[in-house]
Amino acid sequence: MKSIQQVKNMTKVALAVAALVGFSHNALAHTRLDTPIVPEGVRVKNNVVIGHACGDGTSIIASSVVFPDGQDSTLKVNGTVVTDKTIADYVTNYGNLYQKVLDTGTFKQEDEKHDEQGNTVGFYVREGKMPAYYTVFLPFRASAHTFEPSSCASSVKVVVAISDICKVTNVSGLSDATVNMWTPAVGSIFDGVGLHGYDSPATLTITRDLAANPLPGDCSEAGDAVELIPSKAQMDRDMPIVVKGKQWWPKQ
Repeated sequence: MKSIQQVKNMTKVALAVAALVGFSHNALAHTRLDTPIVPEGVRVKNNVVIGHACGDGTSIIASSVVFPDGQDSTLKVNGTVVTDKTIADYVTNYGNLYQKVLDTGTFKQEDEKHDEQGNTVGFYVREGKMPAYYTVFLPFRASAHTFEPSSCASSVKVVVAISDICKVTNVSGLSDATVNMWTPAVGSIFDGVGLHGYDSPATLTITRDLAANPLPGDCSEAGDAVELIPSKAQMDRDMPIVVKGKQWWPKQ
């Protein structure tokens, strides 16, 4: 039988999830994840959902996706940046958790992006076309996340940076007419300052299984809301599309 404290914790997490679901419904026109909220310990086949092109009848011709690598990522706890902890203090297996699912139905060429350890930190698709009046799903798999039992984390929000490309340009040509950038504002060249998607990235929120992995007794009733955000260095390194060793987007 669950304790009164556990029931209270589960109720608060459920309310937080409901708020997140409401937000995701209000942002359907943006590029978002098909399943933005998943429970701890569950492997999920997910999709990046491209909601629209760049306007004036343009088509999306490529897309680039970046997951935070967890190495130099920004970590927030209850909205405050923390520097004395890492994602390993909250998720025991964060690392190579994401894998592109091969699908060349719309875009004929795709590949994963990897860090120096071989972990998948993103993917790209290109050589295709999504007309402005369509929606396209880019499938990937997210492996099960496991919360550190001794932590107070009740949820972990993974910020996912996405650029939907309508025209290949150099960095100075990035505009609402050439790209939709759903990226976090971290000071990188892909912030999209002044563009309509500014600082509105997609997110994947993992909620703690409070029945199997309850919060320690010294935690607050609601637990901690943890957020993991790609760093400026990672965005500048991993957002470009590189094909056979040559940067295809943005042009150099």
